[in-house]
Amino acid sequence: MVTIPAKLLKKMPKPIWKKEKVSTILKLSLTLMVGISPFVKRIISFEKYYLCKSKSCEVKVEKMLENNHLPFKTPKLSQLQNYLYRYKQDLIAQNYPEVKAFLTEVCQKTFHEGLAEDEMFYLHSEFKDGKPAIIFSSKALLKNLIKQASIQPMFIHLDCTFKLIDLGLPLMVIGTENINHNFRPIAFFMTWSESTKYVKLLLAKLSIFYQEKFNFEFRPLYIMTDNSDAFIAGCRHSFTHEYVHMGCHFHIAKRMKDKTQGGELKDHKGHIFFGVKCLKNSCSVTFFHNTWKIVSQYWKQKNVPQKFIDSFETEYIKKNVQWHYGSSFPGKSRTNNSLESGNNILKKFFNRRAHNIKEFLGKMREFITEWSTGIKTAFPIQFEYKKEILKAGEDLARDIKFVYFEEESNLLYSLRKGICSSEDEIAVALEQMQNRPLLPKSIDELFVGWCNFRTLNKLDLSCDCCEYFKYKYCKHLIALNIKEGRIANPVLEKKKTPGRKAKISAALKR
Repeated sequence: MVTIPAKLLKKMPKPIWKKEKVSTILKLSLTLMVGISPFVKRIISFEKYYLCKSKSCEVKVEKMLENNHLPFKTPKLSQLQNYLYRYKQDLIAQNYPEVKAFLTEVCQKTFHEGLAEDEMFYLHSEFKDGKPAIIFSSKALLKNLIKQASIQPMFIHLDCTFKLIDLGLPLMVIGTENINHNFRPIAFFMTWSESTKYVKLLLAKLSIFYQEKFNFEFRPLYIMTDNSDAFIAGCRHSFTHEYVHMGCHFHIAKRMKDKTQGGELKDHKGHIFFGVKCLKNSCSVTFFHNTWKIVSQYWKQKNVPQKFIDSFETEYIKKNVQWHYGSSFPGKSRTNNSLESGNNILKKFFNRRAHNIKEFLGKMREFITEWSTGIKTAFPIQFEYKKEILKAGEDLARDIKFVYFEEESNLLYSLRKGICSSEDEIAVALEQMQNRPLLPKSIDELFVGWCNFRTLNKLDLSCDCCEYFKYKYCKHLIALNIKEGRIANPVLEKKKTPGRKAKISAALKR
């Protein structure tokens, strides 16, 4: 039997000692106070936490130890990063000859003119020091970007998805979307890690390929990612032309929700989300940075912790990433939702189960074939109106009263619902809006000057509401078109379908 020092016994949770004897392996690992405990390493291996990112792995290990009253110290994040890195290398090293031989054979299938549109091929493949980096796609998927750029300013979405490969390797996905915001993949990159080095490699190889094979310049004007430093830096090093790097609203909102779930920020959740919404509604970069000055002062007045304010400024203001409504052209989504939905489809295709490299590439061949045909590569020129927005526009047309000023005859103002109730309040709000400065100086001035009304432009048929920025149409413009007679009945009636055939004839039929 292994004896455990009395000092350690005092520090250990009592329930684990009262119920049953502790195994020899557990006792031995308790004596190891430096590095990651062998027992924790076994948890990581058995539960396949090596498929997760380092931070996620840290959280899961901590919960596992806490829920089971295991007296082990949670490893530091830096320790987990080093261990997971070595663990993946060791796993590949164990199968190195087999994996390398398989990849060398498979990746010989490169681009040539005789390839079918839906046939998967490899743009680039390497296997240096046991680290695979393989880019693959099909003709049809690569042409998705060319089709998109012919209709709108060129843009791409970048993201990584995990848990598809049993070694914990990430799959980098580059895609775009059509005018109705439907997911359109371009290429996939099975890589060693989500790092600046591999982002640069992917973008460089795509740029060369498009130029050589399609005589097409790969120069996106808008790039959408989450707040990943690897993607931001990788794009900055890859492109020399001017472009807008956009941040995703969804990821920012999710991050704020997670931060305000508990602790000292819980009581400030309303103030924080109000400030984020004010920033999101900015119509230009200048307006955005002016709004940040107002919001940061507002947060200080509401006693939001200074540590949070400084962190928010570093992550979402000072980075050269734009996430407000005015950062892109109308009709371009400000979220990465289409690519996230594509990742979800991909995970369902894999039954949300990690596969070895051979199985993974075989399944990806099927996935690419399926997404390279028919309607899944369509890029319509005219967008489809959403029925709920059409219905809202029709309802609004019955009640809405547009206001305009003689000196601004091309601009119409629509009062937002629930803002003002009486005619006197509406008159005061109109006066405040008409006399507003170019940039607000306080949170109250921002609210009364820019948040009480929606502004419509009759010349270019534009609006400053979030629906217009996302879809290039909104209920306010639909209501205006109905009032001016350009749309008679916008609501699409559901087409009647024939019922089932009668199984018996009518009793009195002659």
